[in-house]
Amino acid sequence: MIWIKALLLIVLTFVPMIPAVLALPWISTAVLVSLLGFWMLDPSWGAWVYAGVCLNFLQWRAWQLHLKKLRMPLYVSSPSMAIQNGTSGEAAIGAIVGAVRSFIAGDVTGTCLGVVIAALLFGLQGILFPNLSVIAQACGHPFVTDEELARLLERIDYPTLLKFNRLARENGLSGPTLAAELANFVESERL
Repeated sequence: MIWIKALLLIVLTFVPMIPAVLALPWISTAVLVSLLGFWMLDPSWGAWVYAGVCLNFLQWRAWQLHLKKLRMPLYVSSPSMAIQNGTSGEAAIGAIVGAVRSFIAGDVTGTCLGVVIAALLFGLQGILFPNLSVIAQACGHPFVTDEELARLLERIDYPTLLKFNRLARENGLSGPTLAAELANFVESERL
């Protein structure tokens, strides 16, 4: 029976439409509440379904930001990305609630799945679901004009921005110099 649940988890992890559904206002919350309700009613199967949906969401966002290297203007201006960012927090809280339900039911596997999914969603929040205002601040906002910010965002992807932020923290860069240093960094990365 466990192999059927594991197969279900793998299939749900790669179903292509789940991230699109989780980007729709109100529908994403309704889907999460429905999945959590299923987990409450049937802890032995609900944990696997919930985990598969959440893993799908995580792998899709990792693919978008880190492998496909989604450009930041698309990310920052997309309302669906902002909805997904909120949905990721809701999903993490739901995983905790589900883990408690599985623990009460005596389902150790369901409890472990809930804890792991909650840890992944909370732990990867800044890497896979970055806040749009934090991205703007990393590009020097509010010290740069909106036009300069837009030009910088056009030229940068998220992995490059993360790499620059790590170097900027190590070198103590902040404030108005951030945008100029980021522009230089992007040029040096393209060479």
